[in-house]
Amino acid sequence: METLSLWIQTLVAVAAVAAAIIALVVSAKDRENARKIAAGDQRAALEHAKLMFDLEALLRLSQNIERAGHVDADISKDMGAEASALLNLIGPDRLPRTWADKRGSTLDEARVYMDDPTTPPYKRHAVEVHLELARVAEHIRGIIDAPSPGA
Repeated sequence: METLSLWIQTLVAVAAVAAAIIALVVSAKDRENARKIAAGDQRAALEHAKLMFDLEALLRLSQNIERAGHVDADISKDMGAEASALLNLIGPDRLPRTWADKRGSTLDEARVYMDDPTTPPYKRHAVEVHLELARVAEHIRGIIDAPSPGA
């Protein structure tokens, strides 16, 4: 009877260890799936935020272009600067015809202009901001376009 009791206790201990191992494996799989879901949710939220930002920038650019200037030269210059900044931010992929009319500049053209010693400092600063905006936008596109974890 004592031997049977020892066998039963051993089987119970083995079953408990097996159950613990199974629980750890299931828990690890659950965490992995939760990370995949969270990454997908983050990507979707970022894509939505970028689309809303692009929509706002396109609306502002549309209003700016539709006004076609202003009687006050300073306001007209401000409108032109804003239109150029918005066009550079939106890029040639979304507005190829407007871009083709040379209302925007490529990143290489912007770098050459910024490095030109005859370019006034305030314009170099504006181009530096434009280049950083492009870098941030590219980083966001990289996150959105990255393959899903585990895919």
